[in-house]
Amino acid sequence: MKKQRSVFFVFQFILGLGLLVACNDSSENRSAPADPAPSETASEKVRTVPTADPQEIQRLVKNDNSGLKFKQQKLVDSFYAGRSYKAVWDDAEIRNSFLNELKKAPEEGLNYQWYQGEELDKILEGETKIDAGAAAKLDLLLTDAFLNYAHDLYYGHLDPRKLNESWGIERAENDLFETLNKVVNKEEPAQVLNDLKPKHQIYSDLKRSLLEYSKKEESGTSVQISKGDLIRKGEYDPRIPAVASRLKDLGYTLPKNTPDSLYSDSLQEVVKSFQKERGLLTDGIIGNSTIEELNLGPAERYGQILANLERWRWYPRDLGEHYVVINIPNFKLAVVKKGDTIRQHSVIAGSRARPTPIFSDITEYIVLNPKWHIPPTIKTQDVIPRASRDGNYLASHNMSVFNSAGEKLDPAFIDWSSPQVRSYSFVQSAGPSNPLGRLKIIYPNRFLVYLHDTPGQALFEQNQRAESSGCVRVENAVDLAAYILKDQEDWDEEKIQEVINSGKTMQVKIDRPLRVHHLYWTAWRAGNKTVFTNDVYDLDKKIYDQLLKN
Repeated sequence: MKKQRSVFFVFQFILGLGLLVACNDSSENRSAPADPAPSETASEKVRTVPTADPQEIQRLVKNDNSGLKFKQQKLVDSFYAGRSYKAVWDDAEIRNSFLNELKKAPEEGLNYQWYQGEELDKILEGETKIDAGAAAKLDLLLTDAFLNYAHDLYYGHLDPRKLNESWGIERAENDLFETLNKVVNKEEPAQVLNDLKPKHQIYSDLKRSLLEYSKKEESGTSVQISKGDLIRKGEYDPRIPAVASRLKDLGYTLPKNTPDSLYSDSLQEVVKSFQKERGLLTDGIIGNSTIEELNLGPAERYGQILANLERWRWYPRDLGEHYVVINIPNFKLAVVKKGDTIRQHSVIAGSRARPTPIFSDITEYIVLNPKWHIPPTIKTQDVIPRASRDGNYLASHNMSVFNSAGEKLDPAFIDWSSPQVRSYSFVQSAGPSNPLGRLKIIYPNRFLVYLHDTPGQALFEQNQRAESSGCVRVENAVDLAAYILKDQEDWDEEKIQEVINSGKTMQVKIDRPLRVHHLYWTAWRAGNKTVFTNDVYDLDKKIYDQLLKN
């Protein structure tokens, strides 16, 4: 993924959801974040290691000139101090068991070398006898490696808050000391570490995909298709043979007896199928976006898989028994109960300029015939500039403006150049032109986003639906609201529709709150292959690039 490319793949959401709830151009760059560990396991080459002396361990911990560099320096020092600097890894069976697990780090999309791999190999794979000094050093390196690896399995190697401006996922804390003490108390390291990993089926499936793509060769993608002018049906273009060849490599059945450079009717149908599956505009025109997708090869997909494995380490281990989950880049929402997908809806998510945030929160109430209280970003970037230019803008959009005291103001007497305008509140009344449509579903959060209906139903026919200002527009939102309220007396779909028809704004408390997860994932496994979807906010590359730097 060294080249900046957009990744456009259609996401068969229900299959991906089923997996969820069932619980850069070179090969050199591709292997960098998950560098293969030595094939020889610790159990195959067992070396005699004397018990490390506590005084030597303490000397090495306290000596800045020891040459040892710990990723978890404070934790290592604190842990040994709490046990009077006694050795942690004096049990050979436990030590070798952990080493074997650590060398499996690449299977998780992590790099063995991040966890003192080079230093450990120098001691354990060398020919020099391990003396008391080396034993103390080894003990410390193993402890630092364990704490660091345990951290990365549970929290992820990267900090998502530094890579996502709108990140709101809260995670339960993990006590790394307690985790290490389990091993000290002779619990099997493999089980202790396994308990830290995500249990979502998507994660375990992506590990299979990672292995497959690490072995794939760049066949069929060595020659890049050149970008250029649009190619329309019936036109001749020298790039057509390369387009046809790449489609064939991807498993598409090509028409026979077509002139090499002619973009024929039958080839256009194949291109349309490709565009649809990748989430592109399905117009049959071969433009640069389609060419970018055709040029993507195993190296880029490998990086995308690595990014998604890291992302799932960031997410909550337990999404709940009954919840709503939105896959932002796939523009899909599903309601899940006890592992089953109860219903699903197409959605419109935030644009690249105003992305939908990644977070979780709990539903509290539904507003029927909602007024739209214009959020700060839209107020300052859209409404105020337009109202200042067009004296009829607010009236034509059924909007009112209020000062900080709640007094309604006459737009004709507002000084639109004054900074005070930014403190005003703008409210659009309920009605056909209101962008919230007939209802909104509220789960209070710091991002001020929610689910809502929309009068723009035609947008749901598009493959790419990154069109909102951050909130999530839901197709058939009334049906979703009826489901959420179905166990509440007097609030069946008929009652909801009755209130909507009245035009009266009404707030309905949700007696059975559901957690709503705004998540983002772009790769998963369906059947026996890996499926990719459009990385609409280009987040995969940011993750992969940071993994390479580490």
